[in-house]
Amino acid sequence: MDEIVNTNSGIIGISELNLKIAALEERLSSAVLFEEDLQFQPYIAGPPVQNKDALYNRACASDGVTLDTWLKIWLDQIKKNSSTYDVKANSVEQVFAKFAYKPVIIAGSGPSLKKNAALLKDRNEIGLVSCLHNYGFLEDLGVSADYYVNLDAGPITIDEMYQGGKKDPSYYWDLSKDRVLIAALTSHPDLLTRWKGKILFYNVMAPSPEYYNELKKTIDFPCFFSVGGNTLGACLYFAKAILGGCPITYVGADFSFGYDKKFHSWDSPYDKQYSGLMPCTDVFGNRRYTWASYYGFKNWFEYTACGGKGNQPGMYINCTEGGILGSYPEGNIMQIQQMTLKQFLWMYNLHKKFPEIMSKKENTFLF
Repeated sequence: MDEIVNTNSGIIGISELNLKIAALEERLSSAVLFEEDLQFQPYIAGPPVQNKDALYNRACASDGVTLDTWLKIWLDQIKKNSSTYDVKANSVEQVFAKFAYKPVIIAGSGPSLKKNAALLKDRNEIGLVSCLHNYGFLEDLGVSADYYVNLDAGPITIDEMYQGGKKDPSYYWDLSKDRVLIAALTSHPDLLTRWKGKILFYNVMAPSPEYYNELKKTIDFPCFFSVGGNTLGACLYFAKAILGGCPITYVGADFSFGYDKKFHSWDSPYDKQYSGLMPCTDVFGNRRYTWASYYGFKNWFEYTACGGKGNQPGMYINCTEGGILGSYPEGNIMQIQQMTLKQFLWMYNLHKKFPEIMSKKENTFLF
């Protein structure tokens, strides 16, 4: 028999009380209590730096270490992949302008994704481009991205593909026969071999003469993405420059730990590395912590939102509902509009709801 306890709300069972406590902890950890605070956060004219190039310089601060670690691996895997696949015949250019003049959502793997990812199931005709790391997590929710993107070259991407899911890995590999992978030519060959569905390729450049010279000897494939060193950056380039999407809308783009010290929406090895952190401010004006590398990624996306190298205009909406994209102690930058995913989906799907609303006379005047 369930033990009872007297509370301000009356007498309830211990099991019910535990459920209420768990629900409250979930609300606190996922920042549901702060969602309405977005409307009270001020917008500022731009990042508080002397010029936007300072953002770019921060984002590139660790390029030297990355090149030293990965240069040979990238080149070896480009050679292997280009000899295995007809890369030109399977270029991302096959889907050029697929979502032209339409919004496209791009999904990172941050801890806020668990708050609103289920809403993506009813996005209707809005495109969804996701980092491959989200594959298991999204598919378990019944959310299928139009395209999954891989950038990283390490074998870790193979485990990460199903890491967020709760089923056997073989389930996700079998499911891939009906999915499309957007893969960098530098991707690990074993990942590409296991993927059973369509694979479309793109190339990436590195700030290295050695890389460029070896690349010219290996393959003539000039479809280069500017990615800012991270997979969500590849999603952005693909969604904007290839698919033609506008506006670009972010979900799961935290670039920081959550309030519960988690870096993803599922148990991840990264969550055990809560060290070497720097403080930052999230979109609600609250203190968060992140790694310097991810703060650099945030800066790269803000640099892009401010026009990038060519001062190119763009429309960006952040529906992450948490994290640090576009946020500073002074406020959120106006180049990235902040809103909830529910608001965004309502706004872009209103035309589908309108006939039903107008069919009910009692709603007409209210609307």
